[in-house]
Amino acid sequence: MNRNPYSRYYVPGPSPWPFFVAISANGMAVGLILWLHRTPSSLLMGMSLVCMLLSTFSWWRDLIREGDIGFHTRFVIKSFRDGVALFILSEVMFFFTFFWTFFHNALSPSCELGMRWPPPGIRTPNPSSTSLFETGLLISSGLFVTQAHKSMRLKDYDVGPFIGLVVTIVCGTVFFLVQLREYYWNSYTIADSVYGSVFYLLTGFHGMHVVVGTIWLMVSLVRLWRGEFSSQRHFGFEACIWYWHFVDVVWVALWCLVYVWFGGWLYMWWFKMWDGDVYTFKYPDAKPSWYAYIQEEHAPSWYKVPDHLKA
Repeated sequence: MNRNPYSRYYVPGPSPWPFFVAISANGMAVGLILWLHRTPSSLLMGMSLVCMLLSTFSWWRDLIREGDIGFHTRFVIKSFRDGVALFILSEVMFFFTFFWTFFHNALSPSCELGMRWPPPGIRTPNPSSTSLFETGLLISSGLFVTQAHKSMRLKDYDVGPFIGLVVTIVCGTVFFLVQLREYYWNSYTIADSVYGSVFYLLTGFHGMHVVVGTIWLMVSLVRLWRGEFSSQRHFGFEACIWYWHFVDVVWVALWCLVYVWFGGWLYMWWFKMWDGDVYTFKYPDAKPSWYAYIQEEHAPSWYKVPDHLKA
């Protein structure tokens, strides 16, 4: 690794790790498709996962060595900042597509869905139960990792950053395990209408990002333990914090929109709070429209219009 002394930037030499990461990512994608088609290939998925982990570890190792040698000047660090910012922006666009799909179907349900949202037969998860606990975990983890960063800026390398990182890693791990438990107890699958498809795509990809962020936090913890960070030189840790806050914000938006609002629970809470008196029109005028799609004998108690409003 040689750097031109007359250049502000360091251009790394040829590296095999991007190629191996791309190959392993492609293998994992093929393995996922085979699993979705109920013809799983454990060998392909296992080999791809091992190759991904080894390649990522080696790539990070080379990058850390370049910084230790002194190749990462302030101009190189600025390019890293721009790259991480663009990467997070691309992740925002990635989740935006799924939210767009969700809004497209929720705001204008098709006839195949009974012109209702959530679709008939879908028992949506309670947003004040498991998902609320998950929301508290991620918000707490964001506070702890911010405190760890603040402690490092104050040159506290012994207690503050270690406690903040360890608690954040624990919160991320517990979040992922609780989400798996929620998947196990859900009454619908990814094949149950567009609601199930978009729900599991949104929460599943977010869960994958939580796993990646937790691994990144573990790497930062090891580097902190080895003394590779200082109050002025810790961009790897700072980029990890950016990514983790992005994961937090996505989940809060997901919980508010998917679980609370379009899960039908916000309307139910509003209906109960006003004892059913939430209409600006009379029941006979409403029945030919949206209420005609509900069979009154099968409707839940909170869905039925009180008798004193039917006149």
